[in-house]
Amino acid sequence: MSDYLNELEAFWDEFAEEYEVIQQESIFPIAEELRDFLLEQALLPCQSLVDLAGGSGRYLPSLQKYAAHYDLVDLSGEMLKIAKAKADANVRLIKQTQEAFLATNKQRYDVAFSAMNPALQTKAELLDFCQASNNWCLILRVVKDEDQLFSSYEEKNPDLLLNERYKIFLNELGIPFHTRIFSYTKQEEISREFFQEYFADDFSTVKLSGIIEKTFGNAQQKNNQQFLDFELIYFQVPKAYNENGF
Repeated sequence: MSDYLNELEAFWDEFAEEYEVIQQESIFPIAEELRDFLLEQALLPCQSLVDLAGGSGRYLPSLQKYAAHYDLVDLSGEMLKIAKAKADANVRLIKQTQEAFLATNKQRYDVAFSAMNPALQTKAELLDFCQASNNWCLILRVVKDEDQLFSSYEEKNPDLLLNERYKIFLNELGIPFHTRIFSYTKQEEISREFFQEYFADDFSTVKLSGIIEKTFGNAQQKNNQQFLDFELIYFQVPKAYNENGF
């Protein structure tokens, strides 16, 4: 592997345990609601499913029993160790980069699935992803992540716009697609002190004092509501593409 891929693998290996803790602490039932939706739409059950950039198996417990054969692909060995503890006998864990897997794997799956995939950015990468499927492609991403107290003072994550990029690509390719939004909210009390510490390195003392005064007034705590939207893009790979390639 290149130095870049070695560094990327090392990053995800080091981050694996913390990442899994974050996933386990999430109160949003996206995996379960995604499963229920796919069953309602008869996209599941299926004979074969590939989960690209599957990480520590966030969606594995919810989806694996609805695929006779489930392949989870990720470049991080530490992520796959965590996923292994969740995997049933029908699951195969594959340590490989997405690019290498898609270039060498000849199997086409009934369902190609990927959630929050950092390696799915360009039109060429989307086409490679499509070629892994002989039927359905599913792409899941967070498209909205906002709250009442912090978002106004933070830069917007450009990854929130990736689904819009995929839609442009699919339109250019003439591939019809469907979407489904899964919306969640959460509330928590935020202290004045925590807010100040959070932004301490981002603003000058004077500017931060003004922001805190505007946000909290005389209060020591404020209720903060978070709004989180996941969007699923799902589409069938045209049969002509399966027969002739893209």
